[in-house]
Amino acid sequence: MTTAHEAWTQLATRIPKELHRRLKTYCVTHDIAVMHFVVEAIEEKLVHWQYRTVTIESARGRWTPR
Repeated sequence: MTTAHEAWTQLATRIPKELHRRLKTYCVTHDIAVMHFVVEAIEEKLVHWQYRTVTIESARGRWTPR
């Protein structure tokens, strides 16, 4: 999760116009900044990926808790 004192960097990427339109529409209707939505979506995806990786490694007997 991001914090108020965390250093920020810029992310530039190209996405399809229709996806951008849907993103903007969603953010406007839900009163959320696009930047906030993108940060939350990336964090959510990475947490899911990390959980999946730990689960797979645990099932294979390779993961050890720290």
